[in-house]
Amino acid sequence: MYRLRVITFFKIFTVFTSLILGSWSFGISSEKFDPGRLTVTTVYDQLDQPMELEVAEDGRIFFIELNGEFRVFLPDTEEAILIYKFDVARRGEVGLIGLALDPDFANNGWVYLQYSPIGMTSQRTSRFTMQGNKLIKGSEKILIQFHEMFGVSAHHAGSLEFGPDGCLFISTGDDTSPGGDSKGYAPIDDRLGKHPLSAEKSSSNPFSHNGKILRIRPTADGAYEIPEGNLFPRDGSKGLPEVYVMGCRNPWRININQKTGTLYWGDVGPDAYNESELGPAGHDEINQAKKAGNFGWPYFVGNNFAYPIRDFNTSELSSPNNPLAPVNRSRYVEGNITLPEAHPAFIWYRTRGTPEFQELGTGGRTACAGPVFHYDESLDSKIQLHKHFDNSLFVYEWTRNWIFTAKLDENENLVKLEPFMPNHKFIRPIDLTFGPDGALYLIEYGTTWGKNIDAKIVRIDYARGNRSPKIKFSADQTAGKAPLVINLSTKGTFDPDEGDQLAYEWRKVPGDGSILSTEPNPSLSFVDFGNHQIVLTVRDQKGSYSEASLPLSVGNSPPEVTFKNPQDGDFFEFGQPLAWEIEVKDQEDTEVVSNRVSLKYEIFPQNGGILPATLLGKQATGLGLMKKSDCFNCHSVDQKLVGPTFTEIALRYAGVKKAKNETAQRILDGSTGVWGQIPMMPHPQHNLIEAKQMVDWIFH
Repeated sequence: MYRLRVITFFKIFTVFTSLILGSWSFGISSEKFDPGRLTVTTVYDQLDQPMELEVAEDGRIFFIELNGEFRVFLPDTEEAILIYKFDVARRGEVGLIGLALDPDFANNGWVYLQYSPIGMTSQRTSRFTMQGNKLIKGSEKILIQFHEMFGVSAHHAGSLEFGPDGCLFISTGDDTSPGGDSKGYAPIDDRLGKHPLSAEKSSSNPFSHNGKILRIRPTADGAYEIPEGNLFPRDGSKGLPEVYVMGCRNPWRININQKTGTLYWGDVGPDAYNESELGPAGHDEINQAKKAGNFGWPYFVGNNFAYPIRDFNTSELSSPNNPLAPVNRSRYVEGNITLPEAHPAFIWYRTRGTPEFQELGTGGRTACAGPVFHYDESLDSKIQLHKHFDNSLFVYEWTRNWIFTAKLDENENLVKLEPFMPNHKFIRPIDLTFGPDGALYLIEYGTTWGKNIDAKIVRIDYARGNRSPKIKFSADQTAGKAPLVINLSTKGTFDPDEGDQLAYEWRKVPGDGSILSTEPNPSLSFVDFGNHQIVLTVRDQKGSYSEASLPLSVGNSPPEVTFKNPQDGDFFEFGQPLAWEIEVKDQEDTEVVSNRVSLKYEIFPQNGGILPATLLGKQATGLGLMKKSDCFNCHSVDQKLVGPTFTEIALRYAGVKKAKNETAQRILDGSTGVWGQIPMMPHPQHNLIEAKQMVDWIFH
C-alpha cells in the first residue's frame, strides 16, 4: 500500500530571455581565455534521427536524417526546408548516413551522400547537384557501391569528409555481429556459415570495402580517380586500390585536419568488460593516420593489445598475430595473406577506466573524432573560438555525452586532453564541424537511439568584449481583476563581467513606451483590461543589455482547482486504477465545461527521491542506473530500436514467476535468442542488486 501525495500546480507564466552581445572593442589575439565566455545557442530543434551536418560558406546548414531526409536550415528565415526525401533501407543503423559538400560547392553545387538504397544490400556514395535549395532531378552520379549483409549487426559506420587536396574519405563498418561465441572479444569465427561473426571477411580482408576508410578523388564527370598514397597499388593486385585505412571495426565519425591532411576517426570497440584468456577488454579508439595504414582489427585493439587466435571448433587458443606482420589465415582470403603492419590507436579507453587516459572516465563507449580547430587571425568574426583551442582536435563521446580537446604540437603529437565545457551537459553529440565564422556547430542526437524531442543543432561561440546581463525575474501573480497589483523580483539577475553596474527599466506592452519603474523589485498596478506583457530591460554602464518578458492578464482571475478525490494522504496500489474528481471554481466563468479540464500526472519520490523501502524508490534508482549504463543505446520505452521496447519486456513477463531474477541475471551475463538473434552483451560492471533495481523500473 502506498500513500498518495496530491499536489495541484497552476502554470502562471513563462519567461523568455533574449541575450544580445555587446560590442567587440579589442583585438582577439591578445585576449585572455575565459571559459565563461563560451556560449551555446540552439539553432534548430525539430530533428528526427539526425546524422551529419555541413555549414556552407553562405551560412546555410545542411543536414541529413537517418530515414532519408536531406534538409537545409536557412539562417535568414530561421527555418529548415526539405531538399529531398530518399527511399532508403532502414534496418539497424543503415539509411542516409553520410554527407559532404564539395570543396567548390559555392560554384558547382555538388553534394555527396552516403546511403543504403531501398531493396538493395549495399552502401552507395553518390554525387548530386543542387540549384539553390533544390536537388536537380536526375543529377545523381554513383561513385562507389559495395555489398553488405544487412541484418547481421549495426556496424555500417557512414561518414564522409573532404581533405584539403580534394580527396574524399568514406568510412565503412566491419558488417560483423558483436554476438555469437566471441563473447565481446575478437570476432574471428572461421566455421563454415559463420561469416556474420567474422571480421576477417571484412576488416582484415584487403579485397573487401568493409571495415575500412576509403580515399578517392572525385572527377568532374561524376567518376573518381585513385590518388597517390593509398594502402594498395592501383592495379588491385594486393588489395582494393580505394583503401586508405584497413583494420577498422566501426569508424563511425571521421575528420580531416584541413591544414595537414591527417585523417582522424573514432572507432567503436568491442564489448568485453574484462581482460581474460580470450584477450584484452574492449576499447574504443581515437585514431590518427598521417599516411595509409592498417589499424589492426580484429587481431588487435587499443594500444595494439593482441587477441589470441581462437579455433571456434575446439576453443583452442594459439599465439596472437605479430603486429609487425599480421596474417589473415581465414577461409575468406585466398591463401594466408600477410597484412601491413598494425598501428596502435592514438587515444584508447575502456568501460571501467583507462590508466593512460584517466581523464576520459568510465561508462559506455561510442568514440567520435571531430575537426581540428585552426585559429584565424585574419577572420572578421566576433564569435570565432578562442586561440586557446588552436591546433586542437575535438573528440567526443556519443554515449558519455562529453567533448574533449586534444591539444596537438607542431607534429600532431598529443600534448594533453582537456574537457570542453565540462559544466555543460551535451545530449549525445553525433557530429561536429566548424562554420566559416569560426564557431563550432554540432548535432545533439537526443536521449536515446530513435526519435528524440531533445534532438537539436547548436552553435558554440566565444563571446568577446562586454557581455550582456543575465536576467532572472519573477512575479507573485500575473492574472486577476483590475486593479491588478503585482510584486516583481529580479533576484538572481547578474552581470557576467565583474564590476558592472546594472540599471532596470520596466515597461508594459502594448503601451506608450514609458518607463513604469527603475527599481529592481517594484510593485506595479495595472488597470487596463486585457492581455499584456511586462517587459524588463537590464543595462550595464557600457551599453550592453538584455530583455525578458512575461504575459499578464488583467480582468480575469485564475481558476481555483481542488482535488475532491483522491485526497492528499490517501492510499493507492501500483497497477490499480485510480479514480479522480476535480472541482474547478472561476470568478468570471460560473459554468466550467468538463472538456476544458484535463489531468496530467507524474510520480515524484518523497523527500527528493529517497524511498529505499518502496517500489517507487526502486524505480527511481533503477532508472538512474540504466541512464548511466548503455541500456538506452538499444532500447526505449515504446519505440522499437535494436532490441525490444521496455513496454514489450514488461508485458511479456507480467505475472511470470522468477521473471525478475532471470531478467536481472541476463543483464549481467548477456543473452542471445531471447528476443531474436541480435545479442544483448553482458554487463559485469553491475551487481545483482543493481540489475534487479533496473528490472524493477522496466517491469513497473
